[in-house]
Parts: sequence; structure tokens; C-alpha cells
Amino acid sequence: MTDGRSDQQSSALTTHASPPPPHGVAALSPAVKARIGRVAMHVAIAAVVVLAVAPLADRVGGEALDGSFKRALAALATTRGLDAAISLAQSSEVSFSLGPGGSIGIGQVLDPVNDLVEQYGTLLMTSTTALGIQQVGLRLGRALGWWLFVPSLVALAAAAFARGSMATSLATWGRRLFALALFARLAIPTAAWIDGIVADRFLEADYREATAVVERTTERLEEMKSDGPEKPWYERLNPVTVIGEQARQLSETLGTVAESIVNLVIYFTVSTIVLPLATLWLLSKTLGVIFGPRA
Repeated sequence: MTDGRSDQQSSALTTHASPPPPHGVAALSPAVKARIGRVAMHVAIAAVVVLAVAPLADRVGGEALDGSFKRALAALATTRGLDAAISLAQSSEVSFSLGPGGSIGIGQVLDPVNDLVEQYGTLLMTSTTALGIQQVGLRLGRALGWWLFVPSLVALAAAAFARGSMATSLATWGRRLFALALFARLAIPTAAWIDGIVADRFLEADYREATAVVERTTERLEEMKSDGPEKPWYERLNPVTVIGEQARQLSETLGTVAESIVNLVIYFTVSTIVLPLATLWLLSKTLGVIFGPRA
């Protein structure tokens, strides 16, 4: 009897001494806990991006985009003025009285420069359109905000409790969508900010000098067209002298404008097309490495 009671007491003590079964988070497997931790990390990153990083990037990148857009519009207006001045100069003629008399057109020497100016104007339209598209993308990313990250966070949360290949697939797509959300939210303002720094440091001086030359050339062409009354008849007896004088003035006026227009073409091509595309490509590759399947 004593042995039976002692066995019952020992079994009761053993029963009371065994730990209770785990509940809640403690009952989850280590793999699931690790996945939940990754989801929490992504939520924290999204919160920091949306609440802190994105507003700063929008402000800095938006200012850079607005400055570039206004600069392209100003350059387009200057180009139209130069084109109008060249067209006016091309219509000029030198009248002469020698034998039956006649007239010789002087402005035809401006044809190569006029073609270059027209091509430059086409490039400016392309640059303005590209900057406008970037501004629309910036506003869309700012308006969507958190909603860009919702699909990726939902996929990562579902992957935390899935099993097998389904968990792997959901986690992979969740990381890709998260990288896409980061790109859509930050790429355009970041690229605009980086492009503005590069352009200001390496291209700004050439841009200002070339713009000043184009403006001076426009003013000079307008002055040449409106210079004083027509020469008297005795000065028009020798058309070669008159033609040579106007040709010399045109040559001096247009001596550097072609080179300046080429420099402006380089500036707007690099600052509004090449740099944005290169920066966006670099950011996409960086996010692909960070949030790719191997990561």
C-alpha cells in the first residue's frame, strides 16, 4: 500500500512538473518566426521610406525637376527667337543698280545654322517632354504613397505562414514587388536630385556661356536687319562691296553660335535624357541585387 501511494505521488509530481504546451508566437516554428521577422523588417523599411525618406526626396527632386523644366522652356523660347531672327536675315536682299539692276540674297549663307537651330529646337521639345513625364511620375508616386507597398507586404505576410514551394514563391514575389515599390516611390526624385548635382558641377559653366552667345547672336541679327535706312544709290552701284560687308557682318555674328548650339545640344541631351536613364537603370540594378532571389 505504501509503495502504491508513493508511486501515485511521484507520478503526480512528475505531471505537475512538466511544462505547459507553448501558445501563440512560442508555438511557431523557427522558420516561421524568421519569416515574420522579415515581414516586420520590410514594414519598418516601408514606414521609414514613406514617412521620412520620400518627403525629403520629393522636395529635393521636385525642385531639381522644376528647375530643369523651366530651363528647357526658357531655352526653347530663346531658340524660337534665334530661329525668327535667322529667318528674317535670310529674307534680306541687297539691291543694286548696275545695268538692268537686280538684287542678290545674302541670308542664304545662314541655311546651315538655321538647320542646326531647327534640330536643336526638336531636341528641346524632346527634353521638355521627358521632364514632363518625370514630373507626372513624381506626382503619381507621391499620391500613391503606402499603397505601392501593400501588395508586397501582403505577399510576404502570406509567405510567412505558407509551406513548401508556395512559401518560396510568395517570398520571392514579395521581395520583387517591394523592390518595385521602392523604385516607383524613390527612383524619379532621387534621379532628378543626382542629375541636378552632376549637371551643376560639370555642365553648368558651358551652358551659361552657350546661352549667352545665342542671346547675343539673336540681338545682333535683329540689329543688323533694323540698321538705319537703305543705303543711297551711289553706294549701291557696287554690289560686291555691299555683299562683302553684310557677309562679313553675318560671319562675325555667327562665328561662335554654331559651337554654342552644339554645346547646348550636349547639355540638354546629357542632363535630361542620358543622365536620368542611366541613373534609373543603376537604381533598378541596385534594388534588384538587394531584393533579388539570391538575397
